[in-house]
Amino acid sequence: MNFAEMQLSHWMAILMNITSSPQFHLYLLTLHFLRIKNMLLPKKCNERCVDATIINRAYYSSYLYCQLWLEKVHGFKVKHPWEFKNGEKRIGEHKQVKKALHDFGEEEIETSLRKLAKLRNKANYHPNRKLTSKNLNQAINHMEKIFNKLKFD
Repeated sequence: MNFAEMQLSHWMAILMNITSSPQFHLYLLTLHFLRIKNMLLPKKCNERCVDATIINRAYYSSYLYCQLWLEKVHGFKVKHPWEFKNGEKRIGEHKQVKKALHDFGEEEIETSLRKLAKLRNKANYHPNRKLTSKNLNQAINHMEKIFNKLKFD
């Protein structure tokens, strides 16, 4: 993503009136990390450490944004573990958000969030697996798709 595309994303967020939300700030931080990635690299460290952080932030900003969107647009709130009744099957909060996206007809967004989760899993839990520039670009593209498609109208 180039600087002009980042600026366009920022202005779209202003139009959507989400600039005060923590989700949007995490989104901006993720884009900022991408922009200054080379400055963040410690000496004698490959790009993987920073790429993993960017992918992680891309997932969490997207997940939290989806959660906010579901609440504001559809009144959906995730159930916390202590809110499940005895005998009721517990479903993790991240799975609840993905299922709700599907249930509200946002299959494309659900797919992007699932793909981001897989990239985050690779980045966080498999430190010996290489992260490619393609992985990083995929994560940013999925994040952008989510932020640009889900509107608060």
